[in-house]
Amino acid sequence: MREKILILGSFGHIGYSLSKHLLNKKFEIIATYNKAKDKKVFSLFKKEKIKFVKCNLKNKKKLKKIFQNYKINTCVCAAAISHDSVAKFFPEKTIDVNCYGIQNLIDLQKTFKYKLINISTGSVFQDIKSSKLKITEEIVPTPKSVYSTSKRLGEILINNCHEINKRSCNLRVSWVYGPPIILKKFDAQRGPIPFILSELFFKKKKKLVFKSGSDFEASFTFIDDVTNVIEKMIKMKKFKFSTFHFGSGKNYKLKKIIKFINKNYKDKKIVSGPGYAPWSNDSVIRGPMITSNKVNFYKPRTNIKTGVKKYINYILNK
Repeated sequence: MREKILILGSFGHIGYSLSKHLLNKKFEIIATYNKAKDKKVFSLFKKEKIKFVKCNLKNKKKLKKIFQNYKINTCVCAAAISHDSVAKFFPEKTIDVNCYGIQNLIDLQKTFKYKLINISTGSVFQDIKSSKLKITEEIVPTPKSVYSTSKRLGEILINNCHEINKRSCNLRVSWVYGPPIILKKFDAQRGPIPFILSELFFKKKKKLVFKSGSDFEASFTFIDDVTNVIEKMIKMKKFKFSTFHFGSGKNYKLKKIIKFINKNYKDKKIVSGPGYAPWSNDSVIRGPMITSNKVNFYKPRTNIKTGVKKYINYILNK
């Protein structure tokens, strides 16, 4: 019998990519969506055998029916109010989803005994001044914004649950990039890579000019590595730790990514002045997240050049 995986937030970047990835691994996928307009994304799955259910994290009764009807083995929560730029305008809704929603899953886990993987974020480290300090799981989070605080509260709820059953954990990821995101407008929260590649290779612009931004750096992580590590975690019987970090382990400077694109795609040109804006408007420059040595864990395998190439090829073939 195939293992049944519930993916909450299946039309977000990680949720969508994970759904596609696990289908090729012979799992049975049940996927939730929230808004009716999300149905447009169904066409991306039209040949796939996925059971879609409309539900949000705040609807505990509907969640309970899902667990009752489908006998879920593992729940991956990729649903959230994401990014500071959105959360600061909707603080109450952000807390409802990112905190009370997690508590709903913890409450239901007591009855239905599934494993629970909560996708969290490196944004919980907002007061780390050094971009060179590698951030392990032992470093205490310092959230400041509505978004990062709500995600941290969700983590704490998971931590408490892990102490009891060892079947719940947080997976913190950092600056995830890659298909299928093609940005139609500027969105600094997605980071520079999706915007730059969308402008050059989807909108087919020849030249991009930024007044600043070349000094921006982040621990960019390719989406395929993220889906691979979640698959590894799904196969674990129990979680040794309550929180796992998953990132490239190093920061990549935007100026080096720009240099790589300019060198390898001669018909394109990117010019960027020094500084961090606009990519740092709602985020901070922090050190790279890295899994501590005591955790025997899957590590990213896609370097930045390979990831950017794959992303460009995806856009060109759309």
